[in-house]
Amino acid sequence: MAVEIWINTILKVIFVVIGGHIAITKVVPLLNEFLLSFIKNQKSVDAFTSLIDIYILTLVGLKIVEFALETENNIVQYIGVLAPGFEVLSTLFGYLQWILLALIVVVALKNYKA
Repeated sequence: MAVEIWINTILKVIFVVIGGHIAITKVVPLLNEFLLSFIKNQKSVDAFTSLIDIYILTLVGLKIVEFALETENNIVQYIGVLAPGFEVLSTLFGYLQWILLALIVVVALKNYKA
């Protein structure tokens, strides 16, 4: 039974890492190109996509910690000390999403008029 839990956890972690990798290497560059089509400020778009990369890495980290804690192994439980740091970043992005949305609209309107 314990082997099944470990195999299940390892597979979950692998697929979360693969999903995060696909999001960062395929989806974010497409978003970058899309934003550059109507926002001419390269620095603004790069900063925004970098924040999205950090957000994706935070979500991947939270999931890995969550899956590791499901094993209920005494040694693996120490990975739980990473969870508060990921949760702080995750909470921060909850507030930043609205600010970033407003900034994208402002920069897009500014570049649209120019």
